[in-house]
Amino acid sequence: MSGVGEVGKLVVSAKRAPGCPVEKLHAAAAPVVELPGLRRHVRSLTLPGGYRRGEPVYDVVHELWFDDEDTAWAATDTTAFRALTAGPLLDPASVAVIVTAEHVVVDGPVPAGGVKNIEYVTRRADLPREEFGRYWAQVHGPLAAHIAVIRRYVQSHTVPAAYERAEPPLWDGVAITWFDDVAAMRRSATTPEYAATRADEPNFLAPGELPFLIMTEHEVPTR
Repeated sequence: MSGVGEVGKLVVSAKRAPGCPVEKLHAAAAPVVELPGLRRHVRSLTLPGGYRRGEPVYDVVHELWFDDEDTAWAATDTTAFRALTAGPLLDPASVAVIVTAEHVVVDGPVPAGGVKNIEYVTRRADLPREEFGRYWAQVHGPLAAHIAVIRRYVQSHTVPAAYERAEPPLWDGVAITWFDDVAAMRRSATTPEYAATRADEPNFLAPGELPFLIMTEHEVPTR
């Protein structure tokens, strides 16, 4: 996957358990997990405004960074990881786990108090995975990088080994962008540069709307 980093990263997305209020999930302390080789852990929660038009695709996203892909895969087969994905506030049936490699498009700092947008991407069915990854990283990414209000932009590409497993990955990757606030994110959607990125999507993405989340992120201590 040309141009994509080699660091192993788990992206774990989940819905809250049936009957669990959003406020209860937000108020709960972030779970501190002890996983071999875990370098960093960030938990992101969907903003309350994301529920005004109905239920978002997920309520919480965990990003966990490891030294390499093998270590990330090994972590998914541990008791600690299973506890993270099966907590009492989560719906186990909703959990989606992908092992990814990061490609940093805009290498800016995460703004203090800012918001992040996570989009779940699915490649066009007739496009080979290698070509999908190349196009996303080398053609589409630079287009989005011209949107001036984006503070940081990272693509997390699902690794090839994920497609060799009995259960294929639900997503081919996630696109993550950070903004100073929701207003800045909304302004981005009014720009010609944003329009150009949307016009480019049929060149490599499956038809249909991209599921997305507007979130705040929180660093979780690692052991």
